[in-house]
Amino acid sequence: MKQHLKYFYAVAALLLLVGRSSAQKVVSVYNGESEISAPSSVTLTDGFHTMGPVRIFTTGLSYLNCQPLSSTPSTNQNYISTKIFKQPGIDPNNLSGRSICEVNETIQYFDGLGRPLQTVQVQGSPGFKDIVQPVAYDAFGREQFKYQPYAAQTGTNGNYRTAALADQLAFYNSPTAGVKATGYPFAETVFEASPLNRVLQQGAPGADWQINSGHTLKTDYGTNTLDEVKLWIVNNAGNGAAASVYEPGKLYKTTLKDENWKPADVKAGTTEEFKDFEGRVVLKRVWETDDKKLSTYYVYDDLGNLRYVLPPAVNENGQAALSTFDESQTVFDQFIYGYRYDGRKRLVEKKIPGKGWEFMVYNKLDQVVMSQDANQRNKSPQEWLYSKYDAFGRIVATGLYAQAGTTADNGAVPQRGAKDALQTGLDNQAQQIANGDVSISLWETRNGTDYDSKSFPQSGGNLLTVSYYDDYDFVDNIFGQPGPGQAPAARTKSLLTGTKIKNLGTGAMLLTVNYYDLEGRILQSKSSNHLNGTDVVDNTWNFDGSLKASTRTHTVGGAVTTIANRYEYDHVGRKIATFENINDKGEIALSHLEYNEIGQLSKKNLHNDSQATTFAYNERGWMKNSTSDQFSMELKYNDGILAQFNGNISGQSYTNGTANTFSYTYDRLNRLTNSTAGNNLGEAISYDIMGNIASLTRDNFGTNNYTGYNGNRLTAISGFTNSSYGYDVNGNLTSDSQKNIILGYNFLNLPQTVSGSQNLNYTYSAAGEKLKKQNGGTTTDYVGGIQYTNGNIDFIQTEEGLARRSGSNYSYEYNLSDHLGNVRATFYQNPTTNQLEVLQRDDYYAFGLRKVATGGTNKYLYNGKELQEELGQYDYGARFYDPVIGRWNVVDPLAEKFYSINPYNYTDNNPVNNTDPDGMDIVYGANSTTYTGADAQSAFSQLQSQMSSRQNNDPPAWLQKVLNYFGFGTKGPRDAQEASEQSDRREALLSNNAKVEENMKIAEDIPVAGGLLKISKGAMGTFSGGKDYGSVVSGGGNVLFDIAGGSIVKNGLKVMTKDVLGHIFRNAVGHVNPSTVESMGRYIKLFENVASDTKNLNSAVLSNYQRGAGGFQGFTQTFKNGKQVWVQTFNGKIINAGVNVVPK
Repeated sequence: MKQHLKYFYAVAALLLLVGRSSAQKVVSVYNGESEISAPSSVTLTDGFHTMGPVRIFTTGLSYLNCQPLSSTPSTNQNYISTKIFKQPGIDPNNLSGRSICEVNETIQYFDGLGRPLQTVQVQGSPGFKDIVQPVAYDAFGREQFKYQPYAAQTGTNGNYRTAALADQLAFYNSPTAGVKATGYPFAETVFEASPLNRVLQQGAPGADWQINSGHTLKTDYGTNTLDEVKLWIVNNAGNGAAASVYEPGKLYKTTLKDENWKPADVKAGTTEEFKDFEGRVVLKRVWETDDKKLSTYYVYDDLGNLRYVLPPAVNENGQAALSTFDESQTVFDQFIYGYRYDGRKRLVEKKIPGKGWEFMVYNKLDQVVMSQDANQRNKSPQEWLYSKYDAFGRIVATGLYAQAGTTADNGAVPQRGAKDALQTGLDNQAQQIANGDVSISLWETRNGTDYDSKSFPQSGGNLLTVSYYDDYDFVDNIFGQPGPGQAPAARTKSLLTGTKIKNLGTGAMLLTVNYYDLEGRILQSKSSNHLNGTDVVDNTWNFDGSLKASTRTHTVGGAVTTIANRYEYDHVGRKIATFENINDKGEIALSHLEYNEIGQLSKKNLHNDSQATTFAYNERGWMKNSTSDQFSMELKYNDGILAQFNGNISGQSYTNGTANTFSYTYDRLNRLTNSTAGNNLGEAISYDIMGNIASLTRDNFGTNNYTGYNGNRLTAISGFTNSSYGYDVNGNLTSDSQKNIILGYNFLNLPQTVSGSQNLNYTYSAAGEKLKKQNGGTTTDYVGGIQYTNGNIDFIQTEEGLARRSGSNYSYEYNLSDHLGNVRATFYQNPTTNQLEVLQRDDYYAFGLRKVATGGTNKYLYNGKELQEELGQYDYGARFYDPVIGRWNVVDPLAEKFYSINPYNYTDNNPVNNTDPDGMDIVYGANSTTYTGADAQSAFSQLQSQMSSRQNNDPPAWLQKVLNYFGFGTKGPRDAQEASEQSDRREALLSNNAKVEENMKIAEDIPVAGGLLKISKGAMGTFSGGKDYGSVVSGGGNVLFDIAGGSIVKNGLKVMTKDVLGHIFRNAVGHVNPSTVESMGRYIKLFENVASDTKNLNSAVLSNYQRGAGGFQGFTQTFKNGKQVWVQTFNGKIINAGVNVVPK
């Protein structure tokens, strides 16, 4: 009997009791098995005994279902078959008997001209049906109709469907469960009857968006007429401009009308864009009504530099319509964007409305070495933010620098002597270097274990961040060299191996070290935290690059907390389950996801499938319903009382304990004007021409009149909120009389102190991560999703809510959210009754104010952001948002993306449809998705997998979406706004890439693979500048994707991939990207006259592909000016180069 008990105890130690009966096994009799296993638990009944050794274990809960792969391409068609192997060791010559979980196959069929006819993803649907994407062309070779993919109901062998269009229509007429039925499963395009093939109308799937419905995107083309457009000319002094008019026919004019436009509107709701013959935008104009226009002018100097942007406030119908201006005027300070350049056409001064001038100082490599905002200039001595680079142009250190001998300057027109002195000093150092002075340098070099500090400033800096690349031999690396199974330093060249980021509260440097596998994926990350502890994250990757498991070991004060996550994907890579196990207390299935046959999320199950929410969509893929027993919601678009056809939500009904119904109205600029609710949650809003709220009426509160503005700065409100407001020279809100608070900010423009009725102190890292909040005797610490209260762990954030600590155990709490990520209900499973119980319900006014101002333990609420209850504001990461007045406290860090609206504006005044995941950028359309955490890593891994497996030059689906973002390709824009934005992006990509240093700081959202990744605008280097743009914050983490270098940054994680847009040349000398005439010329000069002398050509000018090419290789790149750069390499090193003139 003792032997039997010994076996029982050993088994009990292995059990993972997650309460899912279907995954449990009860064994009473031994039948000679060598192994006994079950996904969740194995229970041995009384009397069980064995006659010999037996292995008894749990495999872990699994939802994966696999089927045998069956593939028979049609041999009477031209086709390319692409197979992606998802497990190692598969012989490609022997695929018989393989399952769809081991091999994925996509077959693309072509006509005799090489045009795609049909793409078949073999057994790609959740039900293992072939996913078929038909393509058809008109007589001119154009895709007049774009057809939605469908799940073939017959055959699963990848063969060519000769009746694909009929089958597709039949599928959508009578679709499978969860797919919206429609007789119009296609988008029709009307082209201009000319060789230009310009799009005149763009329809969409669904009856209401067909060409003759009146609800399509429409585009008109023409030229300007007499007196239609002002011609702004920069004055001789270069400090202002005056207006003339363009002669007729001197500008290209494009007029866009969205799906809501109808002929009776005439101009209302239209967008006009005027470009000169050089392709530069000179005017964007939107019409709020038929006689009220909002114009934004772009003013260029004689050298083509953008000098000023004049938003609607200073044009017709604005607060201060101008015909001339100069930089000394108050109206300039309040409303106008200004830019100044040096003799090398580098941006050296920038002015954002309502914010003081910003200065930039460069080295001879055209890299920004010093930058200064108005708050830093208002200090004695003046403060600067410096950046140091290595020889490859990567930022390796940042810090603050006090400029000796300077005094504070807070003038609206600042003195430039201090800036000029710095620039002169840098120029002089460059000359010293050219003269052979080896004591200084333009870049940093590793001197043993640390950087040699030979670049400016050589001394006197207050170090904020340090980044190490290539190896692990850097100073204070307490975590050491790579361990077994990790890539050695010889295989980590170009990878970010370590960072040090200052705790701005204590001054301590927080270390993070990344260890990679041979594929460049992070296997382990070790970091020190501000509680004098450590966090170690161990990752396990599937063969296809998706994240299989991630275990975090958090240690503080000797106490160890382990959080183990496991992820499961279906046969084609869709995530289907997330599991979590804290401190080995038992694995929980946090979520189990199900999809309909065209890949839309149809059901989410939480907490071991004990709670379910189902989802439904309309024919355009917009969410219509989410239904559960705790919170249900229905959204209306074209089917509302006041129908909206352009994606705006026209109505909403929900049940959250009680039922409520909303209807919404918008002006022709898509700003919310009225939210009518049946349960006292209504709002009515009016705006000025810059989108500043003029009045806000709320049920139960009354009306707020926004009675005072200084430019875009709100200075006074009267009504249910009587308040006055003050600001610093950076435009940060510093006082609120209604709340009786005074706010102080750090150099990142993040609130650091609050005094008055509240006394708060915030502590951040130099990367902007919030570490601590102190409120009297209460201290809250934040350690990457683990939250402490007064030194004890309070809870751990999960992908679906949080795990709240109680003694040595954790209780999981789950959030049910609406389409905006607003948490509406929080529930848990009562451990005594095992029943689900709602802990908290929350309802909101449209702009985020809670119906019930206090209560509940969950503070991550509106958009999933943490409510600062002391202030009544939400922390979005980059800024705080005040839902009482519907405005941000700080100027938009990306204000230049939104010239026509004020920089305190929240979501373009459309909070029903739009979100702002981190306080930096608007995400238009609530149906967009932001991948976070493991989802984001998995999404990028799928992109890598698709790219590396391609055998033809056709762009994969995700890359086509990138191209569509810039307006390349054939996909039509979603609405007039998107069409206009595409034009801007395309223009920026092709002809406005001169400000690389600025582009390094700006990331733009792009829709990729159903989610949002971020793409840098032309930045050729890595994302190692002052902030970690990839930080995950609750409800909206981001992944950064560098389209040029093929790099990804996620929580300081960097994965190098192949160059995805061809063999793009990278230049360490100033990050030259030869996409403009100017940069192309600079690039070509590097190679002229060096055919026999390549000592000045660093191998960093080559792409990743070229530098990795073995043996002798030759590469050429031909430019439109008729010049061709040629390079010969040997094992990735340049041995010869030059420039040829290509005869025409």
